[in-house]
Amino acid sequence: MPKKISIIKKREWLKAYEEGRSEASIARGESCDVRTLKKGIQDARLERDATLARSDLIKEALHSHNEKLLELIREILLVVKLPGPDQAIPWKHKGSSGSIGIEGGRVQYESWPEIKVTNTIMDAEDKPEWELLTEHLKTDRLRQLLGQWKIAFAAHIETRMVIKLKLVNLLQEKSGYQIADKSTDSHFLYSASVDFLFQEEINQLLKPASARNLMENIVAVPDTGRVEHAGLSLARAPGSEEECRQHMLDTLDELRVFAEATSVINTYKVIKDLTARARRAAEEILMLGLVPGHCRICRRLGM
Repeated sequence: MPKKISIIKKREWLKAYEEGRSEASIARGESCDVRTLKKGIQDARLERDATLARSDLIKEALHSHNEKLLELIREILLVVKLPGPDQAIPWKHKGSSGSIGIEGGRVQYESWPEIKVTNTIMDAEDKPEWELLTEHLKTDRLRQLLGQWKIAFAAHIETRMVIKLKLVNLLQEKSGYQIADKSTDSHFLYSASVDFLFQEEINQLLKPASARNLMENIVAVPDTGRVEHAGLSLARAPGSEEECRQHMLDTLDELRVFAEATSVINTYKVIKDLTARARRAAEEILMLGLVPGHCRICRRLGM
């Protein structure tokens, strides 16, 4: 039976050959047939090439894995922002639950028996790589900050939903009018007035110095029997236009003294701080260019 030659010995033959020794010289020194030596050198070369190719594949796989995780970090930055005054807030609820779209995600809520925002979900969380990212960030402060931000964002949206319903009820109570989507023969408030007045209220609460002067911008138009703002019809109240306009302004003034208005301000301050901190942590990872930590994919690739 031919003697089995170890891969270590074959590597030594390949090294000697590549350093300039002839195959015949190496074979004489090893007391073996030249054909055996040639086969050994070929085996060693194939083994080395396979190792290098595998190493390149692993490097490529790790690079691709890291890039996919960095892309998720970029998607996180699309979501982790302060909600603007124009953030859509529903006030007509068709069922006991629903969701509100935000950039790069959604907020889930329940409307019965009371308004309750249950979760903030990023679109990135629906991707298969998200679970791997959470493994990487297990001990990173970004994971903790994201969890805190999601809770704070949900709390702030909940306060907006609650105060918007108060706005709807106060408008109807003070004016005695119903809110309608389209014109009717009687006096009524346009649905658009709710969204417009709510946005103005949020402006006043969060940025009072930059808020517009509603006393001038909301006007009664006797010629049309409407209350308007920059061409937007807020109410139809023939003969009572000025009174209806004043009801709207009084409603906004009264809203600001409710505890819910204070909650809007306080929850906004919390989310403002967490937004800055979470974004900074995410941006640092992007600057590093490498997602810290490991996941099960990394371990399978030998990391």
